[in-house]
Parts: sequence; C-alpha cells; structure tokens
Amino acid sequence: MLRFFLSYCWLALLFILSGCTEVKTYRIGVSQCSEDDWRMKLNDEINREIMFHEDAEVEIQSANDNSAKQIDDIRYFVSHGFDIIIVSPNEATTLTPVIREVYGNGMPVVIFDRNINDNTYTARIGVDDEGIGRSAATYARNLAGDNAKAIEIGGLEGSTPAYGRHKGFASEFESLGGTLLASVAADWNKEDAIRVADSLLKLYPEVNLIYAHNDRMAIGASETVRRLGRDDIKIIGIDAAPEIGIQAVADTLIDATFLYPTEGHRIIQTYNHPR
Repeated sequence: MLRFFLSYCWLALLFILSGCTEVKTYRIGVSQCSEDDWRMKLNDEINREIMFHEDAEVEIQSANDNSAKQIDDIRYFVSHGFDIIIVSPNEATTLTPVIREVYGNGMPVVIFDRNINDNTYTARIGVDDEGIGRSAATYARNLAGDNAKAIEIGGLEGSTPAYGRHKGFASEFESLGGTLLASVAADWNKEDAIRVADSLLKLYPEVNLIYAHNDRMAIGASETVRRLGRDDIKIIGIDAAPEIGIQAVADTLIDATFLYPTEGHRIIQTYNHPR
C-alpha cells in the first residue's frame, strides 16, 4: 500500500511539473527594405525554413523602399515583444541609429543583404558586392573588347550594395582599360532604368556596354536598347534569379548575370545563436 502511495505521489509530481513547463516559442521579426522578385524568393525560403523549427515563428514586414517606414517596422517588432529582429537596411546612414539603439538595449539583431555604418549587430549575412563588381568589370571588358565604353545603371544611392557594386566595377573596369562614361542611379527599378538608359544612350552614343546593378534594371535597359535599334550594346546584370536574370540570358535579353544568392534558410537558422 505504501509503495502504491509513493508511486502515485511521484506520478502526480511529474504531471504537475510537466504541466508547468512551457516550450519557448521564438518570435522572429524580418524587416525587408522593399518588395521585388529577389526578395519574394528570399521570403519564400524564409517561410519554408521556419517550418523546420517548431520553436519559432516569423513575421515579415516590408518597408517598400521607405526608410521611415522601416524604422517604424523595427520599433513595431520591439514593442510587440519579438525575440530577434532580422533587417535588410534600406539606407545605411538612416537606419544605423535605430539599429544601434535596439541592439544597445539588448535585442539580438541580424543584418542581411545590406549593411549599416556600424558594427552594432549580433551577426551579419551578406555578399562581397565589391567582388561582384570587379568580376562584372572583368567580364565586361572581355565582352566589349579593346574599345570598351560603359554606362552604369545603379541601385539606390545610400544602400551599401549599390556603393560596393559601383566601387568594384569602376576601379576594375578602368584598370583594365575600359572607360566608364556615366553612372546614374535607377533605384533598383525597371521603369527608372528604362528612362535612365534612354537619356544616357542619347548623351553617349559611343556606348557599347551597359552594367546594371540588378537584372530588373538590366532588362529595362535592354528594352530601351532594342527600341533604339542598338543591338550592338552588351548588357550585364546582377542577381541571377532563375525566373528573372537567368531566363533573360536564355532569352538573349541580356548577355550575362552575376549570382547574388538569397540564402533565406541561413537567415532563419541564425535565431539559434542569439546574443
């Protein structure tokens, strides 16, 4: 009888303890700077990866290329008790103060894709944009020949990928004997790239190559080139998303695209290593 009673007590205690134990669910806030095909692919990868983590859930907010909205999105994640914030900063200078503040208050912050002007974050996942620019310059020089004359259609001014892709390309292209005639931002947008390409081709008819910071802008430039009957101009983009850049190369709309990986699964996996 005593043995039965003790066994019953142990079972009751285990039941009480198990009932008091809660499994922690990590809330991950992802602040995207914009919405486009590259980021839609990345978001799909994030949502797919989160399915393998029963102890985590994710919410994605997009700033739609608006730095003020992105600051509000970050503060929303803080005020609603999220455990980790993952950010692709729209503009480095504008987003640095709020990220520094959030990180300084103890919130783990992971930076991906774009960067800030500080090291106040838990981790960063990014690509060597200068290296991509240098590789594009080497290919461009070989593609356009000895008389290589290029125009550059850039991303958003103030964003770190645009800065790196310009710096790497400009220095390497000119060191190889090419001439960079002009560099104008088109804010990552196809429609803006169409207008920029139209203006620059009229100003610099000697152009024989266009270097665009992403494939959408490269495709926009391609439309302008064909409308103006300038099929002699070679076009290079960046991203190499299968349905966009790689398909554009296959369709001969552009001549080359350089890989800029999304790696959404790696972004989510960082939640296992908070500060």
